[in-house]
Amino acid sequence: MIIRGNEIAEKIVEKPREGRGTLVNLAYEKACGIQGTIKMFSVVTLNSDSMVGYHQHIDDMEIYLMLDGTAVVNDNGTIDILKAGDMLVTNFGEWHSIENKSADPITFMAIIIDKIKQEE
Repeated sequence: MIIRGNEIAEKIVEKPREGRGTLVNLAYEKACGIQGTIKMFSVVTLNSDSMVGYHQHIDDMEIYLMLDGTAVVNDNGTIDILKAGDMLVTNFGEWHSIENKSADPITFMAIIIDKIKQEE
């Protein structure tokens, strides 16, 4: 699932947590409600002409949040473009890849979440 950063409504918070001033919150609400344990939380730089190959997430899921640059992604067989602020959610059992076809490095946050194991 692709979530476009430019489609998320800004929420202005005054004096956040009893602080001062304001903050602007872009809440990626479609990515909320995921249950599991964070297995990896990384900021990734993908160099020019580099690619993370097409692969499946069976017992975990992964979220990419584009920080800068433009990436080509394969989201379960659908090729699309991600730009800064866009998010790709690859749920349990789904497939994805990410590729940098540009001349400059791109940066994204990658979070892998393990599935909660059911007690037997």
